[in-house]
Formats: sequence, structure tokens, C-alpha cells
Amino acid sequence: MLPASILRVAKERGVMRIGLTDHVFGFTNTDILKHARAECPLGDGDIEVFFGCEADVLSVGRTAVTQEMIDTLDYIMLSANHFHNDYKKMVDLPSSDQPEVVGRHFLEMFNYAAGLDYADVIAHPLYVMPGSYDVASIYTLKEKDIRAAVELAAANGTAVEISRRSITPDHLDFFKRFYRLCKDAGVKFAVGSDAHNLASVGQLHLLTPLIEDLDLKDNDFWLPKRNGGTRQ
Repeated sequence: MLPASILRVAKERGVMRIGLTDHVFGFTNTDILKHARAECPLGDGDIEVFFGCEADVLSVGRTAVTQEMIDTLDYIMLSANHFHNDYKKMVDLPSSDQPEVVGRHFLEMFNYAAGLDYADVIAHPLYVMPGSYDVASIYTLKEKDIRAAVELAAANGTAVEISRRSITPDHLDFFKRFYRLCKDAGVKFAVGSDAHNLASVGQLHLLTPLIEDLDLKDNDFWLPKRNGGTRQ
């Protein structure tokens, strides 16, 4: 997953515009972003390259984002639902495992992220990571509460990601409802491969059925813009 390898595979698969979105944890030395960007040309005529990061919401009131990241990156994605595995040592967890409590915590973290002025995209919003909590938790959320959350995102110009996480069978019904509320509220959509290996780079065709079902058009999609997180 070196930048040059990612770009090579993306071009082979016909990708015309790509955002490299490495993960930043609370303990990450963010100098790695400078090194990666130095290896990442802005484009060679075949593909246009943007450089951002995915950073964790650590609690309501705190993220892993630094001012330098805001000033230098093209965009910032925030993940507000990383409650699995080693993340449990770093992020604020629900106060109990009861589905209603967990669902409310997911939504509170989403609301905080969606209201931040530097939040360009919420990564895999409200997705329940394997090894964390019961997927039933997000199904306890009331439509009026979800609508209020996505209206906050819309007012702030914060997009939501559609990725392969969205189409997992136990989540799909929820996400169809969630994304329709997003569309009704005027929230933009960021399409992501969530690629953690070269085989997944540019594999967006899996999302076509969901995008068609939601009847999303060109103006429904968010695109990055240069100058460190400035939205388009």
C-alpha cells in the first residue's frame, strides 16, 4: 500500500480521481503524512490525486486531528464509530452494552463529528464494526433523531461516506433508510473503496446497486478540493 503502488493499480482500473486517506490515531506521529505526500504526485494527466486522512473521534469534544492537519491536508474524514479491538483503549465507549445505550452513543459521536468546521466527511457513519457491539443497536435509533443528525451535517457541509461497509447484509436495511434521510436533507455523499489492500483499490462497482436504489445524481456527490479541507 505504498502511494506509488496504489496509484498504479488505480490507473489500471480506470480511476480518474483518487483521494489517499491514511488513518491517523491519537498516538500517530503525523510526520508520516508529510512523507507520504512527498511520494504522492498531484497527478500525471491520467489521474488526479488528493491527499487527506481518516482521524478518530476520541470522545465528544476530542478528536485526533491537529491544526497542522487542518491547514495542510486536502480533506479530513472523521471516524466516529471505532469501538472495536484496540480502539477500546483509546476512545470513549458506551456506558453499557444495552442496544439503546450503544445506539445513542453512536449518534452522539456522529453529531459531534458532523458539527465540526473541519469535518469534510464522516467515514462509514454509524457502521457497527465487527468485534464491537450488536448491530441491533443502530436499529434502535428513532427516525426523528437520525433526521436531526443528518440535518446538522447538511447545515455544516459535512458529507457522509458510502463504502463497502454500507452493503453488509446486516446493515443494508438501516443504511438505505439512513442515506435516504441524508439525501432528503441535502447531505453530500463521498464514495470510498475503504481499501486496506491493493485488491480493493478502485473497487467501487459493488456500490452501484445501492447508489442506483438511492437515485443519486452527480450533484449528490462530494468531491475534495485543494487547500486543506476546503469543501466543494
